[in-house]
Amino acid sequence: MSEAKPGPLRRLWNGFWGIVDGTRRGLFNAIFLVFVIFVVFALFGWGAPKTEPGTALMLAPKGAIVEQYSADPGDRVIAKLTGDEILEVQLRDVLRALEAAKSDPNIDLVVVRTEQFAGAGLATLREIGRAMKQVREAGKEIIAYGDYFDQRGYYLAAHADKIYLSPNGGVLLQGLGRYRSYYAALLDKLKVDIHVFRVGTYKSAVEPYLLNGPSEAAREADQAWLDDLWQIYLADVSEARKLEPGFISRWIERLPELVESSGGDMAKLALDSGLVDELLNEDEFEKLLAERGSVDPQTKRARRVGVVTYAERQSKQLMPGDAVVGVIVAEGTIVDGEQPQGSIGGVSTAELVRTAREDSAVKAVVLRVDSGGGSAFASEQIRRELELTRAAGKPVVISMGDVAASGGYWISMSNDALYADPATITG
Repeated sequence: MSEAKPGPLRRLWNGFWGIVDGTRRGLFNAIFLVFVIFVVFALFGWGAPKTEPGTALMLAPKGAIVEQYSADPGDRVIAKLTGDEILEVQLRDVLRALEAAKSDPNIDLVVVRTEQFAGAGLATLREIGRAMKQVREAGKEIIAYGDYFDQRGYYLAAHADKIYLSPNGGVLLQGLGRYRSYYAALLDKLKVDIHVFRVGTYKSAVEPYLLNGPSEAAREADQAWLDDLWQIYLADVSEARKLEPGFISRWIERLPELVESSGGDMAKLALDSGLVDELLNEDEFEKLLAERGSVDPQTKRARRVGVVTYAERQSKQLMPGDAVVGVIVAEGTIVDGEQPQGSIGGVSTAELVRTAREDSAVKAVVLRVDSGGGSAFASEQIRRELELTRAAGKPVVISMGDVAASGGYWISMSNDALYADPATITG
């Protein structure tokens, strides 16, 4: 028995619905395609426009300076789109930008701004400081401007040719310290017993659970490394600013007296003390930038480019078969198992080392370590893979950052060469 043919109204309705459904699908696909294109461009940039003559390179890090982003590119794009951007700047991008600026005829000036700088370790600051010195030696001028300079921001500013400060700002140098919370009294009230097994007089990691303040051994150890770092800081800043040795220490000791004598005007105090060169308001500094470089006709402001954007323009495309050095970043606490980017996992980091060893294009491996340690088991997994890489005939070079202690030092033991900054905390 044959199926009855649909009536004219049914055929009309089916045709109409087909048009509506097709339009709906087409619009949805178009919107989805636009979204994909937007994400791709957000990931890889909207092209690489050339740097115009008279452009200022802005060394104005937003957030902390890190060895590696704590999120993968996709997560960072989504975070940016949702207004929850992760504020981090990779050290390699800062160094690459400064290196390129030395020979770029379109970059006449480097400008340091630290208002949004969330900090970095002293070894990291010293690496940037050396790169800034090389820029100056190449004949490029560096100037710094700030509403206010804290200790880390002032380290970078000190490596500029000239420091400008807001008339309502100031410079605060106070030395180094360590602050920890102790819970012994709280745990006693809660009747919580802590059982600790440790070896070594200076193993102080568990002291917050056992004491209400640092032990003498912990105080002695902390004082030793803090004194070393502070002396390095003082020497670097004094040399960069051409200050008399011991000046900053005396300035800090007399700070209450100096503030009172300046009438509470911290900006005037910084200027009179030689910590900065001139006081300028923001609009006056912008005018200075425009006079030093070229003006963008659209924004009516001095042309400028950030270090991250500028560093991305310097990226070179590798050709298939090119010999490369594999660089693996080990930053953060060492933990067991698989861990995402920005962390050190015994399984995941060991896998990165193994992949580099088995890749014929990789001729050597550099492990960049910035870690205070963690899991002994995971640390040995990573160290073992590095030892196997050396046994396979590929050199392993360890480059230490701000910290390479405990497990961070353990994973550094299998190497053909090891480099650390005098300000690196290691052992």
